[in-house]
Amino acid sequence: MHPMKTCNKCKEILKYDKFAKNRSQKDGYENYCKSCKNIYNQSKYGSKFTKLYLKKGGYGIYKMLNLETGDYYIGKGWLNERKVDHFTKLKANKHSNQYMQKLYTISPNFEFQVIEKCEPEFGSLKERTYIIEAFLKEENKLLNQHVTLRWNKLKD
Repeated sequence: MHPMKTCNKCKEILKYDKFAKNRSQKDGYENYCKSCKNIYNQSKYGSKFTKLYLKKGGYGIYKMLNLETGDYYIGKGWLNERKVDHFTKLKANKHSNQYMQKLYTISPNFEFQVIEKCEPEFGSLKERTYIIEAFLKEENKLLNQHVTLRWNKLKD
């Protein structure tokens, strides 16, 4: 790797530690330096959004949907983080959900869909509600391994 990189915004040549990591880029780093990225985020989103929120895409309930079979998994968490985690583990054949891993091996056409954004303290309740609705509606399409229908177990 080259020891220096040019920021696409300010055109300065800087060390790589001045750029945030980004797995989707060829060299593994953002195209804008951290300073330019912060200025951009402040101008676009204002100070009410934290870096954590911007980085992780917010918290919420999501669905990992197989577009070919219609099977799906429902989960909760920091959305961008969960998306990257699921696809990384599925591609490496190391996902902890054996049903989703087996289906991905046969039919890898999965899509990450945000169902609802919410505050972290409501995540468990909302996730459980969506799982119960899915279980009652189409039990055979739900890929969640452990479906607990008892309402008194709301701890993460």
